[in-house]
Amino acid sequence: MKELLKKYENLNLEVFIVVNRLHWDKYKALMEGFPYKTVFIDPATTEGYDFTYEIVQLNEKAYGAGMAAPDWTFANFGTIGAGLTAGFLIDGIPAAKLCVVGNVSDPKIAHEWTLLVDPAHEGEGLGSLTFALALHLVQDKDYLTFIIQTDNPSSNIYLKNVNPLNILSYGFVHTRKNSMLIKTKIPKENTFETVLGNSMEKHELDEYPVAKDDLESAGDCFWVQQNNSKVYRMINDEIKNGKKYIIKGKYLENGISYFLISEISSDQEV
Repeated sequence: MKELLKKYENLNLEVFIVVNRLHWDKYKALMEGFPYKTVFIDPATTEGYDFTYEIVQLNEKAYGAGMAAPDWTFANFGTIGAGLTAGFLIDGIPAAKLCVVGNVSDPKIAHEWTLLVDPAHEGEGLGSLTFALALHLVQDKDYLTFIIQTDNPSSNIYLKNVNPLNILSYGFVHTRKNSMLIKTKIPKENTFETVLGNSMEKHELDEYPVAKDDLESAGDCFWVQQNNSKVYRMINDEIKNGKKYIIKGKYLENGISYFLISEISSDQEV
């Protein structure tokens, strides 16, 4: 663990967790022995109300004022099922955050609503650190679901998980049209260290065909360019018909990213 965290040793990191005080004992037990100090914040207090605005400012840095979630989102996150807002502080200021809700539709599934990093700290590995923290905090669940955009350069952090990224559907009217809903199994053994220490499997572009107009000629494993919504829609149609697909890898060339998509057998666990 010490070697994995060496790259972060000059960042003065702390974990923050914003959650209803009723859940504090659960998360305090979960954070025992964690390599970073944890600051707990009750969203129902004056301190929690003030911290909300720091979170909103972080959100605006990442998405812009027009896309930032309003303060009521964060004020109420700790009251939605097993929901919480958490992340990392650098010198006491929020630099990365995640929002998770659970027990909404299935007690075995947690849904990651948001994961972002302050643009000023991009390239420092905080995205991977925050995703590992997210899985650590929901390890009492069996699965995590989340939405990625196919053209988002930070989507590769999710390939840090040791378990497959199962594609559930593509395209949503309430988010961007290139949104993809993913479901992945949460590792149970040393969750934080396991995810942080996992290396993304590397694949070269010439190893597999690039799907352009159809899936039949592409085979069971193929690349899809980030903006080829036609192919993603075909994948979505195949999923509706009972087929299963996972994201197996990612490749970046000349500013264009590709996802490596693999079909899996119907009896494989999703």
